[in-house]
Amino acid sequence: MADSPSRPNAADYGPGPAAHPGMPRWAKVLAIAAGSALLVAFVLMHTIGGGMGGH
Repeated sequence: MADSPSRPNAADYGPGPAAHPGMPRWAKVLAIAAGSALLVAFVLMHTIGGGMGGH
């Protein structure tokens, strides 16, 4: 019994599961487009004079 490890080495199994890559690109683009549209609508409402109840 020479060199028989009692526990397997984690390096023997290769790399572990890949880390979660994050938010998909289409979701980022959609969020940026929606945020931009809301910002433009907000600015237009205030420029025209219809936002915040006339404040």
